[in-house]
Amino acid sequence: MFLFLTLSLAVSLALLFGATEIERRAIVGRYTGVNGLAILCCFTLSFAGSLVVVTLATVWGGWSYLLHLLPGTILYHFFMGVSLVHGLQKTSERVALEDQAMRRGAAFA
Repeated sequence: MFLFLTLSLAVSLALLFGATEIERRAIVGRYTGVNGLAILCCFTLSFAGSLVVVTLATVWGGWSYLLHLLPGTILYHFFMGVSLVHGLQKTSERVALEDQAMRRGAAFA
């Protein structure tokens, strides 16, 4: 059971960090369009997948897994969402400040 839970957590982390990197590159590259869609889809997929993992762990291991894993997966996705989106907002702020500095420099030239 430990190996199953560890592998599912690793897949979730890879999915969320991959989506965050896609969003970060879009921000730094100054791409316009559907910003945030990749991270939203990956968070939805990760949460739905974790509910499947909780269900399978409950069937295989008993009800105690449900009582531990369900609050854990909710807290995990909440804190990952807050921290990853906060990092993306910091990146967006930095890029916006760089753009403002370039515009000010062009105005003085």
